[in-house]
Amino acid sequence: MSEREHDLTAQQMLEAQEALDVAAFNGILSLAIVLRKRRLLTDGETKGLHDIMSKPLSLAGNADNPVVQDAQHNLDQLFALVVERR
Repeated sequence: MSEREHDLTAQQMLEAQEALDVAAFNGILSLAIVLRKRRLLTDGETKGLHDIMSKPLSLAGNADNPVVQDAQHNLDQLFALVVERR
């Protein structure tokens, strides 16, 4: 469905995208925690997952954005906790 089918404002589209991003972020981290507890996700695999999630944040045009920098910082901290929770 397109934006026009719902008559969404730019702000509503941004809010929806942010909500979807947070939901995906939380889901991935929750799954990583469960897999780590079950010893089904190694340190290397956890680092690889972190790297995959960090890549878009480090792309030109994103890395200088303070909101993206905050997201990267939060991602780094949360993955550090995931690794420690083993």
